[in-house]
This record gives sequence, C-alpha cells and structure tokens, in this order.
Amino acid sequence: MITFLKLGGSLITDKKVAHQARESVIQRLALEVKNALSQQPDLCLVLGHGSGSFGHFPAKKYHTRDGVQSRTEWAGFAEVHHEASALNQIVVDQFRACGLPCLTFTPLGSIRARKGTIEFWETASIRTALDQGLIPVIYGDTVFDTQIGGTILSTEELFTGLAGRLANRLGEPARLLLAGLEEGIWQDFPERTKLISRMGVAALGDAEYLQGSVFTDVTGGMREKARLAAGLIHAGTIQSAAIFSGENPGNLERALMGENPGTLLVAEK
Repeated sequence: MITFLKLGGSLITDKKVAHQARESVIQRLALEVKNALSQQPDLCLVLGHGSGSFGHFPAKKYHTRDGVQSRTEWAGFAEVHHEASALNQIVVDQFRACGLPCLTFTPLGSIRARKGTIEFWETASIRTALDQGLIPVIYGDTVFDTQIGGTILSTEELFTGLAGRLANRLGEPARLLLAGLEEGIWQDFPERTKLISRMGVAALGDAEYLQGSVFTDVTGGMREKARLAAGLIHAGTIQSAAIFSGENPGNLERALMGENPGTLLVAEK
C-alpha cells in the first residue's frame, strides 16, 4: 500500500511570519518517519508538504491561483515558485540529514494544468523512484495552465492526481495522512472541545464545523482538505485519510504505523 504523507504548511512554518521555517519541527518529523521505516522497511511512502509562510504570502499578493496573464502576475508566479522551492530544499535537507533517501519532483517541471486541473503529468520517474526504495517528494507549487496561463496546485490536489495514476502499482488503494497543527476535525470548531475520531465521508456534506485555515492559505484550509480526501475515498483510490496534529511528538510515527491519532475519514456512513 502506498502512503501519501503531507506535512502541512502550518506545521513546518510559522504562517504568521513570511519565510519562517520551523526547522526543529521538520527535523523531529523526519526522525519519526525514520523510526517508522526502521520498524516497517517495506513502507512505501510519497512525501508532500505545503508552502506555509513561504509560498502563500506572494500567492495571495499576486492572486496566482486565479490565473496568470500580466507581466506583474508572471513575476509573482516566479516568486511563488521560488519561495515554495526554498522551503522544499529545507525539508529535503533535514530529511536527508536523517538518512532518508528523499528525491524532489518539482510540479512546475512535470505538470500541465487546464483551468486549475491536472491535464498531464509524467509520473514514470516517480514510479521508478518508488520501485528503487526512494522517497519521492512533491509540494504545493505553481504550474503552467493552458487556459488561465498559470495557477497553483495544492499538495492535496497533487496527491489526488498522483494517487489515481499510481493506483494500480500495488493492486490496492493507498492511504492518505495529513499532518498539520489541528488535532483533527472538530465538531465544534473553533471551540475545539469535541474531536471526531472516525467519520464516514458521506457525513461531511457541507458541515458547518469544517472551516478554512485561520492563517493565510490560498488553497482552502480544512474544508478543502476534507473535500479532496472524500473524493479520493469515493473513487476508491484511497482506503482512508487520517487528519491529525504533527505538533504532538510521536503522532506522525503512530499514524505511519497504522494508528489513528486524530480523525480518520473512511467510506462508511
């Protein structure tokens, strides 16, 4: 089974301050991944991460997700990519320092979108990396778009596109792990006293307690994360999606080992 793991931008950066990575947190998360792999050497992992305070600030300034046409917007497009790539380098450096064989696949160089949806993605290299025991790394990034010039695809959207393209690799659905600051989906957000531990995606609907991010986030926050996860589960591409806090030490390792440290989304009602 392939495990798609996203480290949220709110977890690995200080989203209140532009260009501020939380390197000690990234290092701890890398160690938790290493510990899980030492216990489950056959764990097949695709790592993704958000852009946090790196990409989201210029993305909001230039409205890059809505399309790119003018010279100023194209300059913003390049700035967003530069910022997202800078954070990716920090993440990969910390993971490789722990001995993890991570290899970045830049969305900008391999994806073509059409009106904000992936139209083409050459994934053969990612398949080869998985076959050779490497850890492919992708991240929310700018991509060229045949209809609106350019846009931004979130890590969840990239996982959605990649999961479908890799679905037949091991002959079974994948699983999705979303590690952020929130402990999961709260029934009473923003009060945060009633955590939902297990939830059928049919119950999501337009639940009022699914809110966007409280920080600068151009890709939709918790509502969009839940929506995309639900779509993957409905399609049979993934078995389940776990949303949990990576801020709590040990949670990521537990999730990788099959435990549920937050909210588990499944197909059942």
